[in-house]
Amino acid sequence: MRLELDRRAFFTATAAGLLLPVRPALAGIWADKGFTHGVASGDPGADSIKLWTRYASGDGRDAVLKVEVAADTGFRQIIARSEAVAGPATWGTAQARITGLPDGKWVYYRFTAPDGSKSPVGRTRSLPSGTLSKYNVAVFSCSNKPFGWFNAYAHAAARDDIDLVVHVGDYIYEYQAGSYPAAAEALTGRDILPLNEIVALDDYRQRYASYRVDPGLQELHRRFPMVSIWDDHEIANDTWTGGAQNHQPEDGDWALRKAAATKAHAEWLPGPDRMYQRYDIGDLISLITLDTRATGRDKQLDIGAAMRGGTPGLVAFRDGPLNDPARQLLGVEQEAWFADTIKASVADGKKWQLVAQQVIMGDVLTPKDALSFLAADADPRAQAYVKGGMAAASVGISAAMDMWAGYPQARKRVLQAAQAANADMVVVSGDSHNGWAFNLAEGGKPAGVEFAGQSVTSPGYESALKGDPAKIRDAVVAASPGLTWCDTSRRGYMTVGFTPDAARCDFVFMSTIRERSTALGKGQGATVKRGKRVMELV
Repeated sequence: MRLELDRRAFFTATAAGLLLPVRPALAGIWADKGFTHGVASGDPGADSIKLWTRYASGDGRDAVLKVEVAADTGFRQIIARSEAVAGPATWGTAQARITGLPDGKWVYYRFTAPDGSKSPVGRTRSLPSGTLSKYNVAVFSCSNKPFGWFNAYAHAAARDDIDLVVHVGDYIYEYQAGSYPAAAEALTGRDILPLNEIVALDDYRQRYASYRVDPGLQELHRRFPMVSIWDDHEIANDTWTGGAQNHQPEDGDWALRKAAATKAHAEWLPGPDRMYQRYDIGDLISLITLDTRATGRDKQLDIGAAMRGGTPGLVAFRDGPLNDPARQLLGVEQEAWFADTIKASVADGKKWQLVAQQVIMGDVLTPKDALSFLAADADPRAQAYVKGGMAAASVGISAAMDMWAGYPQARKRVLQAAQAANADMVVVSGDSHNGWAFNLAEGGKPAGVEFAGQSVTSPGYESALKGDPAKIRDAVVAASPGLTWCDTSRRGYMTVGFTPDAARCDFVFMSTIRERSTALGKGQGATVKRGKRVMELV
């Protein structure tokens, strides 16, 4: 049963000081007056950045915050001043776009409230221009709070070799408490609010608020600028333009839910007005962000009916609806924008085209012996899923219709655009909860590489598969053209470092998420030389 918030009670509480009925463990989020969720920065430009905080005035009125940016932590060398308004209309969140920053240099910022109280001091930087010898990007995805501690965020926050953070989605999850994860799997102390599935604006706002009390996430935001794009769980599972798998009639109007989710995302994560953007980083990189969810995606196909028709049904599905050229993942406008943008990036002399987007672009095919990876008493749903994957693989396709594999002609057009531009394309993805490294090809020729990152906490294949991860890896790699490596059992994040001659991805694995720890397990690296567009494991 859905646990609904009393909307009238909410607005009354907000007017009284940005309060909400909350569980005692998280009451301090709302009851405490002042800066409640630290600071953050995002959407960097050549000489600019967006700065963020949240401030509760306690009297229900707007509070005008002073913003200062300085070259030093003592704020003796002030670079810029501005103002931002925190009030009930944005649930206390406040943002300011600061311009005129020094070229790519680290600067420090803080907010000051009308009563003189000050926020924590944040650190950020604009995007550098000119000639660059190196640049290092950290990539995160899929952070379901009740599954565990955000140790990946905490580990990265303590590093001094990261220039920019990119989050490719599933920053929050929409489910009601006790569903994913089940109550028995949820970690004590990792509470989420509200308890119900989030469908309205105040629900989404409160869910972000309950995530942003995590100290590792706060510190990551405090120390690095972030470029953040949504995936599906910022709205609802398996989102497409007209709905989602996890949106039912009783959840209300889809357009209203989508609008509420996107507004809350914009309030809590300082970013651009549109998800797909180009960020130029000196002469080294164009970071190109895409929206594979809410902008132009057609509804995912149902492969189940084809499976019931056996091999003939799957062949007809593969050669018919699956490969319909009219099917869109990005949408006509965004797809054309991508082709123009990647071409322009190469023409402008950028050495690398880093494409950050949500879902896996390469194909993951199920091995013929995949049933052997299941325990003898495996859940019937897991058995059915594996059997379905095996059936799809028998005709050369993936059963994962929510990934680019479900939109092969759209993928073909994107890869052809990269080839036509003569781009050195590096794709980074999330969504699957596991780590993957692909060589992407089209028409028998290299089109780029893809590094799809493991989740921060959300469980992956290991939640259903009980076999030796190394054997599972070898079998999946052997079954999947273009796949060079995968990890199906661990959590963490990626870093992708660029030089004029090569790009290197490091998969960083945490030793645990069930306890607070920044200890690491054994990682994996992969490199690609400029002009080769094929990776090597290191």
